[in-house]
Amino acid sequence: MRHKNKGFTLIELLVVVAIIGILAAVGVVAYNGYTAAAKVNATKTMHAQTVKYISAEIQKCSLGESKFMGTNQDCPATAAKAVTGAVATMTDKNPYSTTNNAIRSSTAFNEGYVSLSASGTTITVNTCTKTGCATADQMTATVSTE
Repeated sequence: MRHKNKGFTLIELLVVVAIIGILAAVGVVAYNGYTAAAKVNATKTMHAQTVKYISAEIQKCSLGESKFMGTNQDCPATAAKAVTGAVATMTDKNPYSTTNNAIRSSTAFNEGYVSLSASGTTITVNTCTKTGCATADQMTATVSTE
């Protein structure tokens, strides 16, 4: 009588392990691409929201409000006061470094940060969307306090 072995051969096991390895490699690459795109989109959204928020807060002063930026800062809104208020009240996190707030007072372009600077009556909003901050990855907008 012939004895039948139950189970898988070594070749069958190796084929299954190879297939699982290939699927895992494809999944990791796809996930990394997804997270990189999400960081870029989050940074672009923060840039746009910051510009809109500062513009709206400055507009409140021209409509007769006595305080702006959710702080005890008095109107009229100067560029320097608006930068200070935005940095104090906006607590969005940097998508590239979630332990740091993304909004800061600076003129630099750094990945994931929205940098605010004041000069006269103009607020400049600088943002870098990707690691390396090539010119194509930089966003700049200005808001006037007048």
